[in-house]
Amino acid sequence: AHGYNNIATLYRAQGDYDKAMEYYRKALELKEELGDKSGMALSYNNMGIVYKDQGDYPKALDYYQKSLKLFEELGNKRRMASNYNNIGIVYRMQGDYPQALKYYQKSLNIKEELGDKRRMASNYNNIGIIYRIQGDYSQALDYYLKSLKIKKELGDKSGMAVSYNNIGNIY
Repeated sequence: AHGYNNIATLYRAQGDYDKAMEYYRKALELKEELGDKSGMALSYNNMGIVYKDQGDYPKALDYYQKSLKLFEELGNKRRMASNYNNIGIVYRMQGDYPQALKYYQKSLNIKEELGDKRRMASNYNNIGIIYRIQGDYSQALDYYLKSLKIKKELGDKSGMAVSYNNIGNIY
């Protein structure tokens, strides 16, 4: 199943979404046969990414929710946080900013609980984007600065560049 997932991910990176879905489905079938809920949840998440990349947001949300349900059953908080973030991204792409904020915040709460600074910084950035889009530049700046602070602590130069760019976009 890992081999199928790897092949699918390569196809997705190349933009061949039909082939990617074919291999994600094969991986999912094997995980179902094995009763591997974690593997099934990862497959659903990957399929959601393909649908998001294709702009099929309702299907993306459906697959992210299937993935989330399994990770909740397993108590896998790190993966739950990732799913919440992915769901937030889809809502942002659909222009549903209140829903996007709700899911980004759920993701952030778990990441703070787990002390996952790198992903907290990403969430702060995503929340800042929503506030910037909505014209709340003060709130956006607050979140961008929180993200930048963590990226500096981690020595994440690429992430720092993203934060500086976002801060610059406010001015």
